[in-house]
Amino acid sequence: MDDAPRGPRVVRHRDLRRWAKAADFRLVAPVLEDEAVLLRGDFVQMELRSGLHLHATDVWDLHDLETRAVQEPGLTFSLFLEGGVTARMGERIFAMGHRDEGRSAPVEAVVVARARRETFQRRSACGTHVRKVTVTVSPQWLDESGLDAVEGHRGVLAFSRSHLASMRWTPSARLVSLVEQILKPPAYAPLMRNLYCESRAIDIVGEALHAVARSESAAAAPLLRPKDYARVRAICEFVDAHLDDAVTLDTVARHVGMSVSTMQRIFRAARGTTIVDHIRGRKLDRAREALERDGVSVNEAAFLAGYANPANFATAFKRAYGVPPRHFRARL
Repeated sequence: MDDAPRGPRVVRHRDLRRWAKAADFRLVAPVLEDEAVLLRGDFVQMELRSGLHLHATDVWDLHDLETRAVQEPGLTFSLFLEGGVTARMGERIFAMGHRDEGRSAPVEAVVVARARRETFQRRSACGTHVRKVTVTVSPQWLDESGLDAVEGHRGVLAFSRSHLASMRWTPSARLVSLVEQILKPPAYAPLMRNLYCESRAIDIVGEALHAVARSESAAAAPLLRPKDYARVRAICEFVDAHLDDAVTLDTVARHVGMSVSTMQRIFRAARGTTIVDHIRGRKLDRAREALERDGVSVNEAAFLAGYANPANFATAFKRAYGVPPRHFRARL
């Protein structure tokens, strides 16, 4: 666990660098001194045992922050009680948690698999309040956890080996209560506090693995072969090369030599999204890059993303990245 006492406090730039040293953490923007205060609230990072990590936050962002780190292979389970984050892992963008609905919105849980080391880039807006618990397990921990006793364990293993596979589920009321307990534990001594949090973290992992075992994505993952992943890469390359064209699913399917239905099935199994949504996301990525790099107007960015109505573009943009387009343009 971190070596600072738990309770309302501030988190400085140097604190984050120290806690995340092994993850090659760095603050991309803004440029701040080591003593600059980045967050206000409770920020806890614990290695409960080898291969089992807990990260719990109840913090307010005091800046528009962009951070980058490298994550090791494993499964990460995140449960958001309030707020949300937008993160990029590899080529995928994950908008996790709810932002505008307040405490009346259902709690969202997300699991993401990493089959190899991957860069993790996170953006957050000043004033955002995030209450969440994240549990990460390594492949070794998973192998030694008695997973073969879980119904559907082959599907879970296939999911864990599918790089950047993801799944969302609605956690049980009991699990939400355990997350609250992690965020507000009793005033135990360090050893008892670790045991207290470990038992709850394992419960989170257990429920999540059962959810993965039941999911369609876990059932579909074993059907993918190496040549299927090569075809998915070919689909992505073709889409990127034709973002300005009126590309149809038939056009893409002919390019990769597959039927439309088979192409859609393997793409969704490999990437966790549809081809249509992938195309829409790549166009939004291009618009975001133009806002950041070139300082284009929101109207121009909307045109690049294929939206005739800037208001519709702004809505889609915020849904994807968690912040309005002007947030990216204002950083220039």
